[in-house]
Amino acid sequence: MYPKLGQMKEVLVTIQTVYQYLEKLGPKKSFQILKNLGYEKLLSLTGKVPKERLIVLTQKLSEETVVELVNQIPEKILVEMIRENDDDDLVYFIHSLSIADLAIVSKSIPPHDVGLLAKTLGPEASVEVLKSLGIQKSISLLKEIPMRDFLWLVDKIQLQPIIQLVNELSVADCKKWIKQRGLEELPILLKFFGVANVLEIFKKLGMNQALAMMQLLGTREMMELSVLLSKMNLGLQNIPSNLHSKPIVSEKQKSKIPPKKKVAPKKKKVVKRSH
Repeated sequence: MYPKLGQMKEVLVTIQTVYQYLEKLGPKKSFQILKNLGYEKLLSLTGKVPKERLIVLTQKLSEETVVELVNQIPEKILVEMIRENDDDDLVYFIHSLSIADLAIVSKSIPPHDVGLLAKTLGPEASVEVLKSLGIQKSISLLKEIPMRDFLWLVDKIQLQPIIQLVNELSVADCKKWIKQRGLEELPILLKFFGVANVLEIFKKLGMNQALAMMQLLGTREMMELSVLLSKMNLGLQNIPSNLHSKPIVSEKQKSKIPPKKKVAPKKKKVVKRSH
């Protein structure tokens, strides 16, 4: 069965686009790309991405990088990446991260979110976040926090304090904090205590006890108590050595502790005497 006239015209236009695209790159580069990608893959991609953008991107990348990019990132995601990111931002990401890491990021974080991150913080700061925290940790946290909430947090605290804080905490601890306290209090606490002191509190108490204490006292009361304690002339040498730490148990945790069962007194056996 022969293709319809409209379909034939579409195919011819696409083929013409491919050749125009290859012609702009020069014979050597275009031959290498065509040889390593294959005509069908290149034809499919040029049909979904504006020719001008493909030409600009390919001119700024080596043929090896182009081939690796197309082969490692699914076409649907790659097309979305190109659509959601500026050329310069995309090229910076490609040059700054390995293709393997870029493929993991593109499959795990929506390209729209990556584009929003780059447009808001700039590509340099965006790459710094991914590299400082590590690709897997960054992905895990950005799955817990919507991108707009993360950018709100950066706006309130600045980037370096967030990187410093999250670098010291495990993903599990970050998830516990987000689940129980959210993000709203974090800028207030970090501004009041400072990052180093917040980390010292977490280090001393552990995340579970720190959260339980905040639940028990309340945020304001805990801050007021901290101010009060800071004015006292206290020293570790005055703490008796025989005192032991007792974990803080919240009301929620108390309700989970089953009550002790009362042991019924044993009945005395009555021995009947025979007369």
